[in-house]
Amino acid sequence: MAQKTGGVAASPARGPQRMEISYELAMLAALGFLMALVGTLAPRFLQPDNLFQIARNFAFIAAAGVGEALVILSGGGGIDLSVGSVMSLGGVVTTKLLSLGYGLLPAIGTGVLAGVLAGAANGLLVTRARMTPLIPTLGMLSIAGGLALVITRGFPITDLGPQADLFVSLGAGFVGPVPAPVIYMVVVVLLGWLLTTRTPYGYNLYAVGGNAEAARLAGIPVGRVRFFAYVTSGGLAALTGILLAARLSVGDATLGQGMELSVIAAVVIGGVSLQGGRGSILGLFIGAALIEVLQNAMVIVGVPAFWQQVVIGITIIAAVLVDRLRVRLMSV
Repeated sequence: MAQKTGGVAASPARGPQRMEISYELAMLAALGFLMALVGTLAPRFLQPDNLFQIARNFAFIAAAGVGEALVILSGGGGIDLSVGSVMSLGGVVTTKLLSLGYGLLPAIGTGVLAGVLAGAANGLLVTRARMTPLIPTLGMLSIAGGLALVITRGFPITDLGPQADLFVSLGAGFVGPVPAPVIYMVVVVLLGWLLTTRTPYGYNLYAVGGNAEAARLAGIPVGRVRFFAYVTSGGLAALTGILLAARLSVGDATLGQGMELSVIAAVVIGGVSLQGGRGSILGLFIGAALIEVLQNAMVIVGVPAFWQQVVIGITIIAAVLVDRLRVRLMSV
């Protein structure tokens, strides 16, 4: 049964809840141990500037991962493979409008709207057409990526119009010593945590992901819950892509290419079950941080780039195996 089941379950399953908390604590301990180990080998690793740099590097993955986590938590094999392409589309739409002289807010709003529409299309195909989530989101990966290429004609957009400085400051600026993307990540993760733990929608999300049929019998609108998850994923991906374009000062159709794998990896390593109904936004945050710290550590100790991908892949598989083991232990 799900971690939180709204009105479906008569009483909370304390065993699974303790196991979820234990997993998050274990991940947090692993992150702390890794940081202490790397800090011992290379003291500059723990310097504030480097830590802020690490946080900025995984900020985009963690922020986009919140939407991905909602989709996976909703169960039914939920997954959004189009996250990376929607990030590219959002960034390209916004920078294109800026280059044409449109205002900052209309340009950003249109970019986010493009992501929302992509997420809505995914949600409708999954909940109404009853397609396996893998198929429409894989198709949207190609559609969004293709549209981004159509808009840019294959060339990066470097002319960001009269509001270029203001736009770039959104992704490359600082608030005090803190990079702007880190603040964006903290806000998104906090809102995601509140949504999943303090609202009726969050309770319904876990109930639907844990047992869709039981949730339906309890009167929870299963399709609507899942549709909202896909829409949120699309909107967040586009907004994150816009900020990534701002950080790089360019609109590029390849901006988010391949990032869907990093986002899904952060969600899975963070303990969100691919079977739905288990995991948390806090776990996702820890998972994203762990991946970045691991990559940073491998760079510091001189692990070749090709082997870094191998290590990350092994980490993802290990996380899935741990998830399967947790499912078996919960069912005992």
